[in-house]
Amino acid sequence: MYRREAIGAFAHEIRTPLTSIKIAMDLARRQSAEGELLLDPELAEMLRTSVEDLERLTDDLQETSRLERGRVALSTGPCDLVAAIEAARGMLGQIELRGISEPGIEGPWDAPRLVRSIAGFTESANRIGDGSGVVHLEAHRAGNEAELIFTSGTRKPSSREIAADAGFGFFRSRQLVLAMGGSVHCERAERFAAFRVALPLGFDGEGR
Repeated sequence: MYRREAIGAFAHEIRTPLTSIKIAMDLARRQSAEGELLLDPELAEMLRTSVEDLERLTDDLQETSRLERGRVALSTGPCDLVAAIEAARGMLGQIELRGISEPGIEGPWDAPRLVRSIAGFTESANRIGDGSGVVHLEAHRAGNEAELIFTSGTRKPSSREIAADAGFGFFRSRQLVLAMGGSVHCERAERFAAFRVALPLGFDGEGR
């Protein structure tokens, strides 16, 4: 189910930069008497940004596929969880990730990829949760795992499946956590989303 929804999310998200490129090229042709592409600085920037978005999405799809097949060599840390959360906050733009992590948690995780995953789960929780721009995070030790719980909205008795509208970033983040030996449990209802992410700490359960 997740693979099908991931492809749906990718197909949806790739439409935005493709549409922007088409619009920019149409406008560039209209500005030229010869029907050639005439790019002013604004159109050139629009094209550049759209191409970069396409490259990012393509790279993410390729990495997700390789993660699924076990063909990505991940760094084994050590990675400090508080530092990873703070770095993810810096990537989130206008979405606020609220919450304080239990200090002193380290694990054998790929730090740059974990940072992107935390940002991805945050963006997805806001997207399919209440959309308020605020996501709450609880991060603590739970036995021999580090547990991160991302929540947006108020829990309701009804439930819905995770679908393509969660965004491709969710599926990429989930696949990365699985590749690091972790797990992801999801809850979803109308204007509510919660992701419980568990990551292995190490053999002694203390992140050493």
